[in-house]
Amino acid sequence: MKMLRDIGILLLMIAIQVFFLNEYLFNHYLNPYLYIYPVFSILIFYPRFWQLVIAFALGASIDILEESAGVHAAATVFLAFIMPMLTRIFGTGREDNPDVPPFKTMSLERRLGLLFVGFFLHHFILFGLESFQWNQFGILLQRSLYSSLFSFIFVLLYQLWNARR
Repeated sequence: MKMLRDIGILLLMIAIQVFFLNEYLFNHYLNPYLYIYPVFSILIFYPRFWQLVIAFALGASIDILEESAGVHAAATVFLAFIMPMLTRIFGTGREDNPDVPPFKTMSLERRLGLLFVGFFLHHFILFGLESFQWNQFGILLQRSLYSSLFSFIFVLLYQLWNARR
């Protein structure tokens, strides 16, 4: 039953991303990519192999619907791949029980730090592969930072709304 709920959430995130958020490009730098939020909140409950497979499917579905050349799949798999390292950095540093995902037990500040760094790394890889021009590194950093902040604000509002419930 939980897997069906997770699949529904993933499909909903894909639909919101493709049919709503991708239709608006704010100021040529801001494009919120919220479809990667399940990598932080849902995939941590699955075994490592399935995390990478689901992340690939998530990114590939965005690529197919946007007709992009696999950049979303690559960036999303990269994010899923480095998530254990990020959770060790932002987590408590303890590995008492590796079966309990540290994201759910982190303080709000650590969780938001993990989200921002994860968003930035995803966006940096995504925009770097999209443009494939390292001679405009400043623009790549600026675009990654602004889109990460924009995506982060949406997730922050969602986290705060959920915390109040």
